[in-house]
Amino acid sequence: MLEVWKKWNVRGVVQGVGFRHFVKNVARAIGVRGYVKNEDDGSVTIVAGGNDEQIKELFRRIMEGNGWSYISDYDEIDLPKQEYKDFHVEF
Repeated sequence: MLEVWKKWNVRGVVQGVGFRHFVKNVARAIGVRGYVKNEDDGSVTIVAGGNDEQIKELFRRIMEGNGWSYISDYDEIDLPKQEYKDFHVEF
């Protein structure tokens, strides 16, 4: 199956609300690889790879949030294949 890689930069209420760990847990549960990272400007970057269905599901869950987070805006970039073996929080 074809592997899809995306990079999202999400803005809104995404820092200080458990969002990174929420994204990590969802990504691991559905088998997506990559990372999530807080940025200095208050946004969060997510790099994720998997099959098309996994990436769509991750994006859907990210947009739903964890009950405390709220995404007001985002950018999406298609990436070439990355070499991550799991999904983790980067600091």
